[in-house]
Amino acid sequence: MKKTLLFVLLSILFFGCGSKYENSESSTFNTVKNNSIEKVNAIDRKLIKNGSIRFETDDIEKTNRLIKSSLDKFGAYVSEENNYNNNSNTGYDITIRVPALKFDSLMSYIMKKADIKELKNKSTQINDVTEDFIDTQARLKIKKESEQKLIDLLKQTRNLTEVLEIQKQLTDIRADIESREGRMKYLSDQVDYSTVNVSFYEKTSYSNRFFGDFWGAIKDGWQVFLHFVTLLAYLWVVIIVVLLGRWGYKYYKKNNKK
Repeated sequence: MKKTLLFVLLSILFFGCGSKYENSESSTFNTVKNNSIEKVNAIDRKLIKNGSIRFETDDIEKTNRLIKSSLDKFGAYVSEENNYNNNSNTGYDITIRVPALKFDSLMSYIMKKADIKELKNKSTQINDVTEDFIDTQARLKIKKESEQKLIDLLKQTRNLTEVLEIQKQLTDIRADIESREGRMKYLSDQVDYSTVNVSFYEKTSYSNRFFGDFWGAIKDGWQVFLHFVTLLAYLWVVIIVVLLGRWGYKYYKKNNKK
């Protein structure tokens, strides 16, 4: 009876403290977030920059070499590249990651140095993620402090039920911490490195493609002929039967006339 009463009292105390603990965590989070916002407003903001340039050029290979050879001086690199060729034009779609501080310089360099015959599009998008960054950072700090408090509480606890409950909370809070750390890493990467999408193409006339298409037609015609010969090989029995039937019919008509 005494053990049961003691267990009930400990449970009430534990869960009561848990409720106060959650309220305290929420209050601490708001304080940390507000203080962080004031500091950031006084220093700098977290901005994600994305740029896009699309233009026609007279020589796509020359333009491609020019852009790629200039990346080192800006500390940039190509994260994705796609080359395409269709009936009307051929070109490149290149995605470049560049340090945020050199974003404007790289955009200006491409506009000035690239062989731009006709500019189709140039745009810049800036996304302010300061509040999201601060919110994630503040929650991450509070969660880590909460994790440490639970670890300290676990060291002092001897009751099996309480140990299991604390371990469950530790598992949940560790998953939350890893998720927020991933979010922080993503935001930091997007803020530190801007993205520039460069698309350029060269129009192709039919005269430039004539010999290629002509040679392709010859090769395709040869393949069609080979398929036809293969089909005849499959039908050799049918062909022989047809020839024998025709010969037999002529032979029969000839004998009837006689």
